[in-house]
Amino acid sequence: MLERFVVALLGFYLGFSTFFSFVVAPILFSVLDKSLAGEVVAKIFPLYFGSATALLGLAAILTLKGGYKKVAYLLLVGTLTAAFQEFYILPLVEELKTAKAEVFKVWHGISMLLNVVDIFIATFGVFYLIKEPRSGSD
Repeated sequence: MLERFVVALLGFYLGFSTFFSFVVAPILFSVLDKSLAGEVVAKIFPLYFGSATALLGLAAILTLKGGYKKVAYLLLVGTLTAAFQEFYILPLVEELKTAKAEVFKVWHGISMLLNVVDIFIATFGVFYLIKEPRSGSD
């Protein structure tokens, strides 16, 4: 039962994160002026990364409780990555956006990479829990 709930949590995260990252954001940047699209996305990011932190964190706690230590630690890495983006990268990027465009691009790229890493971590968690459902330790 625990495995199914965690799979649902991770599935929800995967759904909104992939939809936002690979559908919504690219469409916004293709139909709106670049600066306006950036403003819209900047308003969404705190909720996006906050939700990622909460969902991955809850999934990490539950998988640890269920005895899936390796998956729990991997999800903890995802949680910390999302929190790092929310509390460090977002404020930094906001400062750099207008002042230092080249440094902004570097941090934006790092953020995009970390976002994809979180998506892969969650995907691994889903497949692992579907393939190896059991209670006990791994």
